[in-house]
Amino acid sequence: MARIRALLLASAVVGAALTLQAQQPAAAPAAMPATHTVVRGETLWSLAKQYLGDAYLWPEIYRLNTAVIEDPHWIYPGEVLKLPAGVAEAPAAAAGAAATAGPAAPYDPNASTIFDSRRTQGQRRARQSAELMKSRLAVRPGEYLAAPFVWTVGGPVSAGRVLKSANSQIIAPTLEQRVYQSQEAIYIRLPGGADRANGTRFMTFELGPVLQGQGQVVVPTGIIELREDPAAGDGRAVILQRFRQVLEGQGVMPIDSLMPRLDQHPSAVEFGAGTKLSWVLNQPVLAQIGQYMILTATSRDGFVPGDQVTLMTSLGTGEQGERHTPEAAGVLQVLRVTPYGSSAILVNRSQAAITIGMDGRVSAKMP
Repeated sequence: MARIRALLLASAVVGAALTLQAQQPAAAPAAMPATHTVVRGETLWSLAKQYLGDAYLWPEIYRLNTAVIEDPHWIYPGEVLKLPAGVAEAPAAAAGAAATAGPAAPYDPNASTIFDSRRTQGQRRARQSAELMKSRLAVRPGEYLAAPFVWTVGGPVSAGRVLKSANSQIIAPTLEQRVYQSQEAIYIRLPGGADRANGTRFMTFELGPVLQGQGQVVVPTGIIELREDPAAGDGRAVILQRFRQVLEGQGVMPIDSLMPRLDQHPSAVEFGAGTKLSWVLNQPVLAQIGQYMILTATSRDGFVPGDQVTLMTSLGTGEQGERHTPEAAGVLQVLRVTPYGSSAILVNRSQAAITIGMDGRVSAKMP
């Protein structure tokens, strides 16, 4: 009997301990660090997912680090990025709200669930639009620099040239061309009339196809900077940024910097100027968001960076031969405008087929 009483007493003690432990408040979540040091393979998208819980909030981190990040598409190992404060408290606040919430609503077998895409589709689109509009710039400088543009046939006059690597080679390359890497030193022939001073930046480019009635496509490949230049003979530069492969023989031209228009965004207009889609980078079967394109409209047509163009697609004819009303296929943001054409980037797509020759019309205009 004594043994049974001892076992019952021990069970009571253990039960009381577990009850007290369950009543203890949950440990506070770890505070978010003030900074993050980038490691290989990370992106603003992954950092927003890690620290903010939502990859679509990457602009929050980008806006805090514009002095470090030149192009939000590229962050590099070793960069120290600032992180938003106060977000780590959200889980605790959510737990407190859940504790004070009333009883759950009765089960409805016909109600939508979290797996119903209709519940989140509109919210996600609205959130993306809101995040885009928070930016102080209608056109991001990195997208402007990387965008192909139309110039005269033959490309920029008096352009320079990428000559060769400035690094010694232990083994001679067997390939005809070797892709140069970021931070690699190269020798260049400077563009005519260029300022030859250490720190001066240039753009490397390759020539694309000739567009009938417009000119020739110029495709930027990277940004280089004169460093340890001998001030005579071949120029010496370092590759700061690569948009695409930088190769021997590519052209070198001065950088045409974006003139930012702070806190100005396009407003919807009706019956805006018309244009046509004349070229798509890499000619994909299915154009994706972020795809670079070129329009026939020029600066003479009043196009400016930041304008938005809606592309229209024909849906054929009906049973009685009547022509179906064209529908919006996608929305382009104009990036760079020249006397020969307008560069743009696809920011929204509502139809699968986006093809060369499609009609477009300005649907939102910069002030």
